[in-house]
Amino acid sequence: MADPEMKSAKTEPSNFEDNVEQLAGDYSNIASRDKALNLLANRHIVFDPNSPQAKRVRQKIDMHIMPMIFVIYCLQLMDKNSLSYAAIMGIKQDTNLTPSQYSWLGSLVYFGYLVGDIPVTFLMQRLPISKYFSIMCMIWGIIVALHAVCHDFASLATVRFFLGAIEVSTVPVAILITGTFYTKEEQVTRVAIWYTTSGWAAVFGGFLAWAMYRADSFRWQGLFVLYGAMTFLTGVVLFLFLAASPTEAKWLTEEEKVIALERVRGNKTGTEIWKFNASQLREALHDVRLYLTFLVLISIGMPNGGLTAFGPTIINNFGYDVPTTQLLNVGSGAAQVVGVVLALFVAKWTNRTIAGVFPLVLACVGAAMMLGISSSNNNARYGGYVLAYQFPICVLSINTFMTAGISGTTKKFAFGCAYQLGYAIGNIIGPQTYRASDAPDYYTAKYTMLAFFVVAAILIGIYGVLHHRWNQRNEKHGPAPMPEHSSAIENEEFADLTDFQMRNFKYPL
Repeated sequence: MADPEMKSAKTEPSNFEDNVEQLAGDYSNIASRDKALNLLANRHIVFDPNSPQAKRVRQKIDMHIMPMIFVIYCLQLMDKNSLSYAAIMGIKQDTNLTPSQYSWLGSLVYFGYLVGDIPVTFLMQRLPISKYFSIMCMIWGIIVALHAVCHDFASLATVRFFLGAIEVSTVPVAILITGTFYTKEEQVTRVAIWYTTSGWAAVFGGFLAWAMYRADSFRWQGLFVLYGAMTFLTGVVLFLFLAASPTEAKWLTEEEKVIALERVRGNKTGTEIWKFNASQLREALHDVRLYLTFLVLISIGMPNGGLTAFGPTIINNFGYDVPTTQLLNVGSGAAQVVGVVLALFVAKWTNRTIAGVFPLVLACVGAAMMLGISSSNNNARYGGYVLAYQFPICVLSINTFMTAGISGTTKKFAFGCAYQLGYAIGNIIGPQTYRASDAPDYYTAKYTMLAFFVVAAILIGIYGVLHHRWNQRNEKHGPAPMPEHSSAIENEEFADLTDFQMRNFKYPL
């Protein structure tokens, strides 16, 4: 594989000139096909990011976009984690699942991810993304509800597989929309807000499971029906109100749309979905970060897959009864919400790279506590579980690296595909490390989890160092020459150029 730094340094000037000449020579045709370019070409304003109008537009975006992303991301995690609560509510006994079959149910969701990832990526670049995603949410809500009528391994395996195949679009859509509406500085906080759902899902899921368990005649089946109904209704709301970019937001006036675009001009990552570009795909395949993203998500997916399927079981095996286990899982989720807020402050004080490594250090301490503390001290072992459960927070850094560090429609989708493939592979392997012969302590799984926490921390560190080196290179070389085509140059930030082709692109650290 070619050195991506050499690749970018070699191709950036010529590609940049070629793309600018294309924009300059045929700008009106390009603008007619792209909503953002068309709007900016016909409306010129004096933009002040600190003006009351700009602040009002940001507040309007926050009130419309953040609640929708927060809710659907939380429901995605709750839907996926619902099996772990059902496991201690009787689903294993009622459907005659063996330990091996239950482990495979934890993995089959991610086989669905593997199968659905590339088709979903293909469709997202060819269909109106907000409408497409909304319909997918409705379909996966129906699939979740269908869990309630499953009576054996085969039927559960089927719905789990299709759940993953449909859900796979959630993270790419959330990353894409966050990048189109928010500045690079704002993205860290906004991604942190919707990523707190990794903790809130445990809080809400644990509480609902606890409440459902108190109904003698309607336990795990009711959980799936409730989750499915909530997801379906959320899909309806998304269909009516979700916008994938400022130009699609019906709740913004034409002037507010221009302000929303001007707000994110400095991102240089665009706001629209352009057609497939083979050269961008080739560039993505030569970008070492694509493989770093893939490997980081495998490293995070391994422990995630295990804890998604076996988290409540681990707590239960510490010696707590079922209702207490459900409420203790609420506690671990609440601790993760606090961890996200703490990681956000670390990111503000230092940078995103350190904020990504920080929760993995906590997770290593927690895994070591679960492994090293005697079974006679279950409260301390539970404390170790709470610390280990901080590991998903590191994905916050990867998500913001992608929202702020990748430009070009096809290149973005290629990275999103690598993200989901790595996540799926890790989550497929994770539950298989929890062997029935290792119960109740599952030492093999916990040692594996600890090892991959360390690997993930190293990979995130490499990611940050690479961005630092590329920023130094860009500062050293200075801006590329600017041809005499002011309209094209003025709006190049919204053209379909990659970060390797952009003048003075600033990579997030």
